[in-house]
Amino acid sequence: MNPMRSLIRLQVLLVIALALQACGAANAVARAETTEQRAYAAYGEFTIVEEQAAKLVSSGQLDDRTVMAIGRADEAAKKVADPMIELTLEVTAIRSEYEEGGKDAESRFISAANELNGWVERLLPLVVNLQSATRREEQ
Repeated sequence: MNPMRSLIRLQVLLVIALALQACGAANAVARAETTEQRAYAAYGEFTIVEEQAAKLVSSGQLDDRTVMAIGRADEAAKKVADPMIELTLEVTAIRSEYEEGGKDAESRFISAANELNGWVERLLPLVVNLQSATRREEQ
């Protein structure tokens, strides 16, 4: 992985941790005030659920069918979560430009924020699916 990408990913994870702490871990997405905060909170929830799933899978106590079901749910969520967090960084930059009065920034910001909101809405049910697959197997 590119060192700059690694640094950006680390910064994003730090922002997520701070956002979750600021919003309160329980229902962080609902408590978020901006689209970017919603995206960070959704990504944070995904990360937490993914970690729980990884621990369960690595326990060695699950049958292959269950491991595959959890893997499919994780893969589906990850395909949305990773591009969503990249878009979040772009929206943050566009917001800064808009707040500074940049030319055409308002329409670009509205468009990017709407697109980001769509990604958040796509991710949330996928996180719930992963969480459900994990919880089913913990019982």
